[in-house]
Amino acid sequence: MHPLFQPGKHCGWGVQCILRGLLLFLPFAAGAAEYSLNIADISAPEFSARGIRLVLPADGSADFRFAHLRLHQYTFRDVHIRCAGFTLSTARIACRNGKLDAVPGATLEFSYGFAARQVQFAFNAANDEMWRLDGRFGDRGWQAAVKLRNAQSKRLTDFLLPRMRVSDLPLPTQGKLDGTLRVSGNASGAVAFDVDVRLADIGFSDASGLHAAERLRGSIRLDAARKEGLWRWQGNLAWRSGEVFWQPLYLKGGHALDAAGNFDGARLHVEQARVDLPDIGRVQFSALWDVNNSELLEGASRGNHLALGEIFAGYAKPFLVGGALAESTLYGHADVEWQYRNGATQSLRFTLRDAGIADASRRFALLGVNSQVDWQADTSRTADIAFAGGALLGVPLGAGRWTVQMRGMEFSVPQAVLPVLDGKLELHDFRLYRAANPVVQTDKPCSDCPQRGAWRWQFSASLGRISMAQFSQAAGWPIMLGTLAGRIPRGSYDGDKIRADGALMFNVFDGTVVATRLELADAFGRAPRLSGNLAMRELDLDLLTRTFSFGNMQGRIDAEVNNMQLQDWQPVSFDARVFSSAGNYPKKISQNAVQNLTALGGAGAGAAIQRSYLRFFENFGYERIGWRCVLHDGVCLMSGLEGGSEMAYPIIKGAGIPAINVIGYNRAVSWGELTTRLKRVIQSNAQPIVK
Repeated sequence: MHPLFQPGKHCGWGVQCILRGLLLFLPFAAGAAEYSLNIADISAPEFSARGIRLVLPADGSADFRFAHLRLHQYTFRDVHIRCAGFTLSTARIACRNGKLDAVPGATLEFSYGFAARQVQFAFNAANDEMWRLDGRFGDRGWQAAVKLRNAQSKRLTDFLLPRMRVSDLPLPTQGKLDGTLRVSGNASGAVAFDVDVRLADIGFSDASGLHAAERLRGSIRLDAARKEGLWRWQGNLAWRSGEVFWQPLYLKGGHALDAAGNFDGARLHVEQARVDLPDIGRVQFSALWDVNNSELLEGASRGNHLALGEIFAGYAKPFLVGGALAESTLYGHADVEWQYRNGATQSLRFTLRDAGIADASRRFALLGVNSQVDWQADTSRTADIAFAGGALLGVPLGAGRWTVQMRGMEFSVPQAVLPVLDGKLELHDFRLYRAANPVVQTDKPCSDCPQRGAWRWQFSASLGRISMAQFSQAAGWPIMLGTLAGRIPRGSYDGDKIRADGALMFNVFDGTVVATRLELADAFGRAPRLSGNLAMRELDLDLLTRTFSFGNMQGRIDAEVNNMQLQDWQPVSFDARVFSSAGNYPKKISQNAVQNLTALGGAGAGAAIQRSYLRFFENFGYERIGWRCVLHDGVCLMSGLEGGSEMAYPIIKGAGIPAINVIGYNRAVSWGELTTRLKRVIQSNAQPIVK
């Protein structure tokens, strides 16, 4: 390579190496109508070019071609520039009314003064689009300014960003930019820059489609200066309109951000910042971020009278798909103050005003919550939480006021009362805490093991005498008489399942129903799973059959449902038995009830009654009832009283005059078909209610 092309004492700046080389050749081209120059390779620290061809016609124009051109970290290939006017002298080089093949219809102009080391570049296109660069490169420092007018943001994608190996980042697809960018520096690099840009209908997207924006309008202002290795900066962002999808968030315009801080190359310190969130309020915050490790070292935020509904819907709910809160709505306002350091929250203070949460599926609701909470990681605190009411699985809950004791990540309520309809639920020794490690250690995967860091709680409770009529009406069941009461010596939640030790007792249909070994998984999820056992004693058949419009039966029955498994409140498996209670009492069954009972297994037995003399009797006597269903894989395997055969089994053994025996002939019946027949029977017998 010729010595004049070498960077160093001959070529202080990469582009100047080319220019000096051209000047060496000019004396030999004097008098020529046209001359051309081919250069294989030129390189400098910030510049390199290969396959260079320059053609200078006698009319003062010029034609440049570069097979490969690199300016700093940007790389271009097959660059072709035609200059209508071209000047090359010992003072400067200039191109006027240039054409670039890559951008048809656009013009460019550039010049460079050797003595002042000043460069000017202008790019103009249709619709008054302009990109203008003015730069000066001295021995003691340099500075550059870029002015934009109606600049198409998509050009950044077409020319620069793909060549910077950031194709995975969202790239501009539409919109325009107006404003200025200024930067200055010295031999050590940039020392200051200033950005003042306005955005008009900007759009961007990435290859995955998970990050995109449309019609963004706003402005960006940023000033930064470096001194002794520390950058100090301040800026603001005004996002006035447009839409952004940043998986899973979907946001609209109306945001504004003002911030200031410093950056030392490793840590980004946001000393103070203020963000205005549309329909939510203003939040002030500060943060210290470890850039190399992508870790928050310290943080603080504060906001007053923030709208909880908009915060939850816009910023929290998109992350809760499939969870218990995915179909919920928040209400009310809050004041919040938060402190974070040493990898954990140190304090959280908040005030709730008329706050609440409600599930769209009516699984739970808590309304009218007012509270002041001052939680400290290393100090015990007490908080009073008052609420106006709520609901659980459709059952209304009354107002209450609870005192919560807080100690780190452990919260306890020694005693609390929750009104339920005309009764109450009393909680004792309620404790909510976050476990640091799994309770069960095992080398093998364990689906039933508590999760690390999961929230858990435990309590004991007693349920007062609640009217079953009100409870069943609230739950959307047929109206039942009696009361609901029970005691839970210990209830617990391990991060996955709710378990209840002890028994819940229902006084219903003049008998008792006792539920034991209850366990509920994914309680508020999309498919809750309930398991347990039920024992029913001396239920009045007259009350039972009248409640469910099944015809009329007199007598009393016992029932047992063991190993019950429900998913999304639908039976999956169980072993159920129904049989006559011990003792002497009237035992009768109406012809309508016989018809309905036999219809569950097919119309054969009912049709036989209609063809015999039994059709003249309204009621029949019986001695015993016995029926069993073992549900598995959607099929009910049925049996009845003793004395049956392989194909038939007695369900009701007749006695007295007139007597009737009810025989079952289907041993295996689809559970879906059985419940469909039962609904059909009940609906056909239901009497209209006239108000």
